[in-house]
Amino acid sequence: MRSLVTAVIAAIEAVAVALAGIAVVAIPAVLIWVITFGLAAEPAAVAADVTGVWLLAHFVPLHFSVSAEAALSLGLAPEALDFTLSLAPLGITLISVLLALRAGWRFAGRGGVGAMGVIGGIVGFGAVALVASVFAAPLIEWTAMQAALSAASVYGVASAAAFLVRAGRDGHPWWEGSVRQALRAIEYLGVRSGAALPSRAAELLRLAAAALALVLGIAAVAFAVAVATGYADVTALAQSLQLDPIGSLTLFLVQVALMPIAIVWSVAWMSGTGFAIGAGSSVTPFETLLGPLPALPMLGVLPDGWGERGAFAPGALVVAALVLGVLFARRPALRRASWPAALVITVLAAALVGLCVAGASALATGSLGPDRLASNGPDAWLTGGVVALEVGGGLLIGVIAGRFDAAKVRAAMPDAIPGIGGVRGARPAAAEAPGAPGAPDADADVNFEAAVDEALELGADRRSAATRWSDAGRPDAFETGAFETGAVDTEAHDTDAFDTDAFETDAFETDAHDAGAFETDAHDTGAFDTESFETEELARPARGSARPGTAADPKPGATADATPGADELTDEAALLQAYAWDAESPTAPADEEPPETERRPGWRWPGRGR
Repeated sequence: MRSLVTAVIAAIEAVAVALAGIAVVAIPAVLIWVITFGLAAEPAAVAADVTGVWLLAHFVPLHFSVSAEAALSLGLAPEALDFTLSLAPLGITLISVLLALRAGWRFAGRGGVGAMGVIGGIVGFGAVALVASVFAAPLIEWTAMQAALSAASVYGVASAAAFLVRAGRDGHPWWEGSVRQALRAIEYLGVRSGAALPSRAAELLRLAAAALALVLGIAAVAFAVAVATGYADVTALAQSLQLDPIGSLTLFLVQVALMPIAIVWSVAWMSGTGFAIGAGSSVTPFETLLGPLPALPMLGVLPDGWGERGAFAPGALVVAALVLGVLFARRPALRRASWPAALVITVLAAALVGLCVAGASALATGSLGPDRLASNGPDAWLTGGVVALEVGGGLLIGVIAGRFDAAKVRAAMPDAIPGIGGVRGARPAAAEAPGAPGAPDADADVNFEAAVDEALELGADRRSAATRWSDAGRPDAFETGAFETGAVDTEAHDTDAFDTDAFETDAFETDAHDAGAFETDAHDTGAFDTESFETEELARPARGSARPGTAADPKPGATADATPGADELTDEAALLQAYAWDAESPTAPADEEPPETERRPGWRWPGRGR
């Protein structure tokens, strides 16, 4: 019962949509009949004209016969004319299409029952078209049933497309079941990545829709620019017709109905293939060849050929597609996909865009009058193929450029290449051990202050100095960026800083370093990772103050009272004092090593001659 109610509601809505389209045509026609012709024409003829134009918008061709007198009054040769008018006013078509899309999307929200809404809409729209074809029988070349089927298919295809898109987005049970069956069939054929196909298909449709919208947008901008530059010609053509206000309004509405055709023709012009207005004519960015044209003001915007500069038109499509490819390459679906999958998605999206352009070009092709005006519009397959190549080329370049990761390329290159490895490139642990090849020589003279200053200038470690030295108690303190740069390997490593007597003075053998504080259980905890390591016991002397154990400070173990700052922490004595918590007992002579039992655990620089 619910399905039947949905179908009835959809049929009523489709009838309203069809009547709305007919009303758009009937209102100006009735105004002309009443005001301009004073009801001189027969009502049946007016009804035939109105319904005939509406059916023409749904791709039902019309047939016209013009007598010799009528042809002479129109400025043509005084002979009878019989011709077919098949170029559909796509502006009226869009009314039915957009309302059908809205209906299909809404009925898809009802789940599987909404499918009856699509069927009911087709039936209701076809019924109105059947009645309209009866009124337009003197003009249409097809039978009434053929005309009704043509109009109903326009509404039905649009409604069904919207229904399927929302069903896939919302994950209807019947849709997911169909997808599972399709995946099983694909896996049966040997395709291993079948599980990823739904997400990749969705990304393909997004990319194709974005590329198609981009192409149509560029064409619309090009048409607007042509109207702005050719406004004088358009105005001159409109004034030459000498129409009354009602006629001018009708002409304006006719040109609005033909506006989508102008956009499609602009796509063909931008692609470089161009279009024709009459047999033997050609309008492309490179040259323009025209014959006699209908007295339609909008044809005054036709541009002249640009010669060699016409290559800028297709080039604009390529560049725009390139930018779009770069943007889509940064999306998770394409960024995580493998290179073959990303390239296949891009190529298929470009092919889908080409098919859509070919279909639109076919719909925007038809007859405008007798003789040479029987052929108008672009070559559908040629235009679609060229657009697919241009858009596909731009998308491929953009996707490749967007997926290119310079950081990964640098990481894959050997560290020996200068400038490729990062400033913080890790050195092998064996090279950092004392005595290992590439490690600092124990007997070498190191100017630590110069080394740290150079490391800071290179930007190796951007933390504050206080934080850096507070981490010095951890075993990995020498693995920070400051000691991984080339600053320690410079010539400053060979200075005389470690040849002074200060390094072996009694300052490092005082009781302060043999205190029981280092023999407590806290020595085995994370206390060395806390701020306790920066207490007053290990306070660094201020820059320029006397260092303990030197001539300026004869008292061993004396420390400065000044609080260390960022510059003070780079002083040589501060660095030496920070890393000397396991110095020998003060009771042992300076030139003798304490017994193994008296040594304290921890790291220290190798002594001279060890």
